[in-house]
Amino acid sequence: MGGMRYKRIWINLSIAGLSMVGLLGLLLRTKILLPLPLINYNHLLEAHSHFNFSGWVTLSLMILMVSELVPQQSPSNLRYDWLIGTAAGVSWCMMIVFLIKGYHAFSIVVSTVFITITYVFAFVFTLDLMKTRLPKAVRLLAVSSLACLVLSSFGPFVIDYIFFSNSFQSFTFLYRDSLFTYLHFQYNGFFSLAILALLFNEILKKGHPNPNTNMDLFAYILVISLIPSLFLSYMWQDPVAAYRAIAIVGSGLTLVSGILFIRAYSPLHGKFLQGDGLVVRALILISMISFVLKLFLQCFTIIPVIGNEIFGNRPIIMAFLHLVFLSFVTLFILAFFAKKQILDPKKKITRVALIFFAAGVLLNEVILISQGLITVFSPATVIFLWLLWGAAIWLAIGAAMITIARAQTNTSS
Repeated sequence: MGGMRYKRIWINLSIAGLSMVGLLGLLLRTKILLPLPLINYNHLLEAHSHFNFSGWVTLSLMILMVSELVPQQSPSNLRYDWLIGTAAGVSWCMMIVFLIKGYHAFSIVVSTVFITITYVFAFVFTLDLMKTRLPKAVRLLAVSSLACLVLSSFGPFVIDYIFFSNSFQSFTFLYRDSLFTYLHFQYNGFFSLAILALLFNEILKKGHPNPNTNMDLFAYILVISLIPSLFLSYMWQDPVAAYRAIAIVGSGLTLVSGILFIRAYSPLHGKFLQGDGLVVRALILISMISFVLKLFLQCFTIIPVIGNEIFGNRPIIMAFLHLVFLSFVTLFILAFFAKKQILDPKKKITRVALIFFAAGVLLNEVILISQGLITVFSPATVIFLWLLWGAAIWLAIGAAMITIARAQTNTSS
């Protein structure tokens, strides 16, 4: 089934968002080391985190899901133009407001507007998806991803309540659990399920039959695991036995889904990427390995010794978040853009940009993991701050190169 034609302005806004994410990340790392008196660190951090999610990944996934999963002649196409265009504009506005005001009443209003747009998008897209003849695994993953996008918004709403009531001291546990709930349904829910829906749709669209029931079974188990595995995020507070029991179930289901994914995807990897260049194949492989690592790392947090160390070690938490956000999600999106000729993989600038950026992603991950492991046994050293600053420069340059590569891509999108 042919998807909608890619809109040039959608793609340009999305890739511009990646460049802005790289720039904000570099400013964050620079602010840690240098004074930069005109920049408020907390405001910058809020702008970076919100725009990461809204202006880059959410916007990109909305574009890809509409373009790949919705029929080109869908009557909702005009509505998607408005929804995606508005989402892009609001995400940039939100980034600017957070930079100026930080966590303020106005910035919360703007972020609430963005959340409302995602609600409308989820409703319209789900209605359209139910009318298609997509494979059941693809439909399940796509619909579930949007359900997770909606569920994730309850975390920010609780945090907003805590902010307006000035109750951070009284609701420390609630604040942290709300944040972890949001991250769980974004990272393990919306991001992961949307990417897998795109992946499986591309595999099956190419006429590669599913050799067994592993793909469907994997999709069901992964979706079912999302609620009980949420309780893995609550293990930091030494919860009651009931919470721990649910978390154990979630851990087991996550482990099973990881094994099923390997069995379902491994035989199809080569056929799925047949005809693609080495760079695209490498990026997809890194992305899928990162996804499997994410699943297995989630499982291990149920072990108290490991879980306590992870939740109490900020560099380890950051390494995990970057593993998902950069190594799995961002590299997949970029590889998919190249696969669809949105970034022309035949051009040298595109290949160099993608390789350069991917190398920066891996370098950043190695530094974060090394920092986390070393701080387990000894005090932190300032050398890692400089190394992470260097990695941020690398990533910012790589994102800028990708923007240039997009500008030089001759495509009908």
